[in-house]
Amino acid sequence: MFDAMKDNAGALIAFLFIVDLLLVAAVFVLFRQLSLLRRNINILKRGADGSTLLDKVSGHTVQIEELYRKLDEQAAQKDYLTEVLAGSLQRVAVVRYDAFEDMGGKLSFSIAMMDENGDGVVITSIYARDENRSYAKAIRAGSSTHVLSREEEEAVHRALHAKPPLIRTRKGQTSRLFDIQQTEGEGEASAREDDGSWVM
Repeated sequence: MFDAMKDNAGALIAFLFIVDLLLVAAVFVLFRQLSLLRRNINILKRGADGSTLLDKVSGHTVQIEELYRKLDEQAAQKDYLTEVLAGSLQRVAVVRYDAFEDMGGKLSFSIAMMDENGDGVVITSIYARDENRSYAKAIRAGSSTHVLSREEEEAVHRALHAKPPLIRTRKGQTSRLFDIQQTEGEGEASAREDDGSWVM
């Protein structure tokens, strides 16, 4: 066998040389890939602006905490505004009428103004030829301890059943200051402006 190796020594040396070249090439490829991997890791760690990956994560954490803080502030402001709006006048109805048979033009009126809970006031103005009288009666939860006239009851009823403007207005629609609405159980005449009924 030793003689066979001596006879093929040249071929064996050439084979080993080729194997060595392949190993060197493989090592070169591995070093090349390792270099690319290190460069990519450095890019990830460094970032385009020179900051490290840890700096980026830390910065995003601070931003997320700031966003949560702002969301908490917005939620508190929303709750505050909801509470304030609940106490604002958002249910308003006006009923115009002739208080006396010899008077025309529907110059007398009763106006009910209430908040979300139905608390507020109904104001009545009685117009006559020689005098004008005004009355104010408190409203609690849609009712009053005072005796209400038919027109005052109608104004309170219409105001209670009027939807607040923010709920009634839809996208693409323009809200009007006074909307003429028809109350349940009434005829078509109640939806006309000349019946003296305004719902805001």
